Amino acid sequence: MRFIITFFILFSSFCNAQTISGRVIDEKTGMSIADVSVFFDNSTISTLTGTDGTFLIQIPDRNNNTLVFSVFGYEYYVLKNPISQQNLKIALKLEDNELDEIVIDNTLFSRKEMLKAFKYFFIGNTDNAKKTKILNEKDISFYYDKKEKTFYASSSKPLSIENKNLAYKILFHLDNFEVAFKTLSIAPQDYVNSHFFGYMQYQDLAKNSKKTLDRREVLYSETYTSFFKKLAQKQLEDSNFVLAANGFQIDQNEFFDIKETEDGYNLKLLKRPTRKKPIISKKAIINGVFNLNDQTEYTEEEVPFVVLNTKTKQQSQLYFQKQDVDIDIKGNLKNPVDVLFSGYFGDLKVADMLPLDFISSNKDVIKKEEVKVTEEMLSKLTYEDFEKEAVDFYTSKDYVSHVKARKRFFDKLKVEYNDKVHEPFVLWIDTNLKSTLFTSKKEAITLHDNFVSTYKVIKNRQNNIGKKEDHFREIYGEKKFDEMYSKAILGGIISGAEFPKPK
Repeated sequence: MRFIITFFILFSSFCNAQTISGRVIDEKTGMSIADVSVFFDNSTISTLTGTDGTFLIQIPDRNNNTLVFSVFGYEYYVLKNPISQQNLKIALKLEDNELDEIVIDNTLFSRKEMLKAFKYFFIGNTDNAKKTKILNEKDISFYYDKKEKTFYASSSKPLSIENKNLAYKILFHLDNFEVAFKTLSIAPQDYVNSHFFGYMQYQDLAKNSKKTLDRREVLYSETYTSFFKKLAQKQLEDSNFVLAANGFQIDQNEFFDIKETEDGYNLKLLKRPTRKKPIISKKAIINGVFNLNDQTEYTEEEVPFVVLNTKTKQQSQLYFQKQDVDIDIKGNLKNPVDVLFSGYFGDLKVADMLPLDFISSNKDVIKKEEVKVTEEMLSKLTYEDFEKEAVDFYTSKDYVSHVKARKRFFDKLKVEYNDKVHEPFVLWIDTNLKSTLFTSKKEAITLHDNFVSTYKVIKNRQNNIGKKEDHFREIYGEKKFDEMYSKAILGGIISGAEFPKPK
């Protein structure tokens, strides 16, 4: 009976799912086209048309993907914002095989050199990239425009890519790839900007491998997607991300107005970060030396937002191209060109991309002691139970570790410190190291990170204990409560301490 019920639930959920069905034909002849790839861009959801050209595909949850039809010899057919519908007819147009004559100068770079440059700007240069291969490199064509100092690549067939670290097989339908350089070069250090565009079709090869799934989780936690999700949900404070500008942490509410939408969030840019740039005037130059104290005229110069990952120490720069930016519920940009990236986020290429239907399993687990304290809970709580809970907390390894980490950090800081102003610490310490007792920047960052990470572990429990302390302080009065409470805590610490046993 259990098997039958399970089967019925699965069958019902499939029947009720939103789907698109139809038939793919040749635009001129009207004949059916078999083996057409039908897939939602940047996802693992795909199918092939049958011998009669028909297909059926399920629409992803919270879909904002593009439905793509692709087969060799025909132009792509792209259906944006697809909705559930049946008997859809898709007519594909044959590709124009007449190529414009291109004069290629092979004296600048060899194919081997151009392939190496292509991999760097397309696959990336990270640990994941080193375990990622293009299986059909011979299908890629390269062209370098000496006049424009621009490197181009194209492919008549989808690029077959194997990412071993993340266990994905990717078919990348490359539509555009170009990298501009400041000199006649294809070296990474000489590039000005780069971009590529195409349609991505993922195949999941993980087979529930814990090691692979863990790698995906780590990558997701470090991407712009994760940052935007935390920003939209106003959870940056509880994450490893710090939003900064001009070397200082900034308040996101000062710069963004965030509203929930039907399938995600809208980020409205209230203002852009700027810095004052002095206008050099003759009166500020004394004996040929510029005196900043005599400088009175300034212009406002726009600077990028900086995102610092306090765990990995990676920095990224964000350049908003629009005042209003929409993201989906997972943090993906609905229009990828709305925000441009440099730094770490900009370095993440195909080898460090996850499909849009990737779902993080690293959900915030709410422990019993971290549940939000309500008035109803307080009314049912006895002092005896609270006292035991408090003793357990203040004698816990997590709390003791934080106390020790905090002391080690502040004993060497020796200057006024306010994390709301001085964060990100990794930037602040650059100019303030000499005012502290830290022996090196590395030591300062290590002790700071230990102080912060140990606090995050106890933060929720400590806040809840504090609310309960206030509750019983109000009932018993401050003096009586503090007296019996301190005695209980001290007694708990002493009884829990390990003393040498008598010989």
